[in-house]
Amino acid sequence: MCHFVTAVLPAAADQAELDRLARLRGRQFLPLHNPTVEARLRTDERYFLTTLGHCDCGTPLGSHDRKAARAPDWVAEEQKLLRRGWSQAKVARSLEQKRAHWGTGRDNNARVDAEAMASWSGLIETVLDSGATPYLGLLVHFYSGHLDEQIDLVGRVDVPRDGLRAEYLGGMKEDTLYVFQG
Repeated sequence: MCHFVTAVLPAAADQAELDRLARLRGRQFLPLHNPTVEARLRTDERYFLTTLGHCDCGTPLGSHDRKAARAPDWVAEEQKLLRRGWSQAKVARSLEQKRAHWGTGRDNNARVDAEAMASWSGLIETVLDSGATPYLGLLVHFYSGHLDEQIDLVGRVDVPRDGLRAEYLGGMKEDTLYVFQG
């Protein structure tokens, strides 16, 4: 039950050089086999794992939707506390503290997210500037099992070079292949 970011490269790309460059940025291009993804790729494309560690949980890629989904339901929280017999004043104090803490957590995470987003932007730029490939495809998926599990790709989006902005990367949709053009 983890997020992973995988990549698509042209088969003719210099995979060894791109893997070397990715490792300098804390990533890799390790060949990966997933029948459902590979069936949707072009015949001249190959599929790769980018993760060096255990997983990519917490990735900033596509994080805007995930963060919005995690926002607390303050009305439901208030109703829950009132059902427990809390006074209106106690509920108000508790919710005020929770809102303040929640906002602070997001602000602290914003710095970490900005660094992680810059890392991804840097990797994409490095790969595209290398001359070893004309494009790099990235796919974010939440796996419930093995890396070869069935993935129903939603689509393929070609992204011009100016799509490296953090807002765009953060807005990536899961199960959509984003192809960054050199």
